[in-house]
Amino acid sequence: MHCPKCLLCLSALLTLLGLKVYIEWTSEAWLGKAYPGPPGTLPGPTPASPEPTLPANLSARLGQTVPLPSAYWNQQQWRLGALPSGDSSEAGDCRAWGNAAATEIPDFATYPEDLRRFVLSAACRSFPQWLPGSGSGQVASCTDTDAPYLLLAVKSEPGRFAERQAVRETWGGPAPGIRLLFLLGSPVGEGGPDLSSLVAWESRRHNDLLLWDFFDVPFNRTLKDLQLLAWLGRHCPGVNFVLLAQDDAFVRTHALLDHLQALPPSWARGLYLGEVFTEAKPLRKHGGPFYVPGSFYEGGYPAYASGGGYIIAGPLAPWLLRAAARVAPFPFDDVYTGLCVRALGLEPRAHKGFFTSWPADHTADPCTLQDLLLVRPLSPQDSIRLWKHLRDPQPQC
Repeated sequence: MHCPKCLLCLSALLTLLGLKVYIEWTSEAWLGKAYPGPPGTLPGPTPASPEPTLPANLSARLGQTVPLPSAYWNQQQWRLGALPSGDSSEAGDCRAWGNAAATEIPDFATYPEDLRRFVLSAACRSFPQWLPGSGSGQVASCTDTDAPYLLLAVKSEPGRFAERQAVRETWGGPAPGIRLLFLLGSPVGEGGPDLSSLVAWESRRHNDLLLWDFFDVPFNRTLKDLQLLAWLGRHCPGVNFVLLAQDDAFVRTHALLDHLQALPPSWARGLYLGEVFTEAKPLRKHGGPFYVPGSFYEGGYPAYASGGGYIIAGPLAPWLLRAAARVAPFPFDDVYTGLCVRALGLEPRAHKGFFTSWPADHTADPCTLQDLLLVRPLSPQDSIRLWKHLRDPQPQC
């Protein structure tokens, strides 16, 4: 004969035991998850492993597995220990990579001219700064006490005076903890007007132009990234975050600062944040702006943040420079940054506030930017108009 009270006690004990197991299981599962981060971001590394690493063999991280593909980049990356050294001003070792490519790629002669020129000089990465004739206008280094929290590093071209001035008068204007620099190649162009005197005047007037002595063409944007990373190491190593953006971007600077300051400390050394493309592939249409021949590169691209504007952590800069010495050159700056970040064992973090393909039919209405941090492209006129609207103390949306 069963005791009803005994059955009731046994049932209660089993219930309590089950509840204890459930609580312990959910606690362990929660503690094992990475900090989810602010809305719109991808899950990040756990606090136990936020540091970048650079293994002796990068093949596995970059997806290079045997059997080797026939494409030149893939073959070179498999074999690459480090890029050849040599001063870009001389026909030295840095030309070896490109000369070998021209010889070994069977259809190299059919490549578009700008791509051929990139490949031939892609391993040449050491360039002197271009300075005005008087020597003034040189960008000052950061000191230990005035290193900016956020450096705005804006990629521009010598002739885009209006775009640079619009940035200065709007989102790149003076603010506590922020510094603005423009990244340019030589104003002595090829087949165009000599802008040396105008750029020299601008450099002396604003002291915010970092110029290097290489042709300022789209396929050399990677050089701007690499020269900036080297400059940071020598002149501004204490910066917390760097925004790399195009000069037709518009940034809600204070909103971006608020977002960065709210991030968990564990993200500080490996942050790479923007509008992320996770399944991009090379475009094979000959003559298109992002054409990549199959004989040069096979496979998909790594996840990368759009070059229109993205954030990297300041401490990540020297790591990226080391990775770039061991990642084979690639013509597109944002894809190449993605390759270098992947080589370090990190991944980009997506944020919905970065919108780098702003439709032309969208109006520059401040109400459309309420939840955004960066948009592009905008004309200088639209940027100034939008800035004035955003400064309205009583906007109506």
